[in-house]
Amino acid sequence: YDHAAVLKSLSIMRKLINNAITKGQQGNDETSSKFRRVRLTNPKIKETIADVNGALELMMCTGFVLSESDADGETYLVFPPGEKGSSWLSSALSMMESYENDSGNEIKSSRV
Repeated sequence: YDHAAVLKSLSIMRKLINNAITKGQQGNDETSSKFRRVRLTNPKIKETIADVNGALELMMCTGFVLSESDADGETYLVFPPGEKGSSWLSSALSMMESYENDSGNEIKSSRV
């Protein structure tokens, strides 16, 4: 597997999950919904989530659901409004961040 691609995927997923459980739960639905919806055909999302083995499943384990929009026919990952995620989610986000940081340091030191 491509270690750099996995790290990039983890970083994007962590940011999306964090936004969904924080900014995505604040204000009115019109404002917050953009932080809870992820369009799977977005090139960056396709590269880092849709095309990475297990990434889509991991997003769904955190509370995102697949949803097809009638308005544009696109498929989205949507985090439900009013949800804060499972009790283990903040711990998982911390572990993801630690892994990114530790692996990033390993990559930097191997280039020296």
